[in-house]
Amino acid sequence: MTRWTALIVTSLALTALVLSGSTAAAASARTPNGDQTTTAKVTLKGGDTSGAVAPQDPDGSGNAFPGDDLDPSNHGTGSTGDLTIDYASNLVFDENSYANGVITATATNHQAFVQVSDRRYTGDGWQLMLTPSVLVGQSNSAKIDGSDASVELGVTKFLASGATVSKYPHVTTTSTTRLPLGEMAKVGQADYGTGLGTWIYRLNYDTTAPTKLLVNGSAVTATQTYTGVLNWTLTDSLH
Repeated sequence: MTRWTALIVTSLALTALVLSGSTAAAASARTPNGDQTTTAKVTLKGGDTSGAVAPQDPDGSGNAFPGDDLDPSNHGTGSTGDLTIDYASNLVFDENSYANGVITATATNHQAFVQVSDRRYTGDGWQLMLTPSVLVGQSNSAKIDGSDASVELGVTKFLASGATVSKYPHVTTTSTTRLPLGEMAKVGQADYGTGLGTWIYRLNYDTTAPTKLLVNGSAVTATQTYTGVLNWTLTDSLH
């Protein structure tokens, strides 16, 4: 079994616009053809960004996250601010095949996700980056790096958490894109004017193309548990 723990190295992220104030409508004069027109006024105020955004159900319903039995102690990052990573799943991999010299281990928790919130209300966009660290053997400290191992995220997607009027972010990898250990890669992006509010980046939900760890068999010098971290970074730069 290979266990990964998610480490948030940059907490920047996404949440729904809160409207407050009053509305008023007043009738105007009749138009020449007899139609009636009215005017409407509304005062809008962005939501409070001083608190953290709680993890939401990865089904996109906007309900509270019920928890993951394979990741029970993970209650979110508690990050505050205008652009934040609110939650990132810890992934547990089980070796399930060895063929042509390659060990394949598949993630076992199918409720895996990363939650990001953009409460800037500017529409400037953002990028979600991932750096899978090298693996370290827990018995002899042997290391496996990007020359011998990579991660395939499999089928991934963005879901809005609850109702939204914002256009969706988009995934920037394919199901078979290989991310070498130790190298940063962009996995999602919200272009200008998109990605406002809270979003769920779903992982390992499609059993036909799951999240995988691929390791050169010759790099495994001893049977042992290997651990590493998934470093998720959210940046407000689109370049």
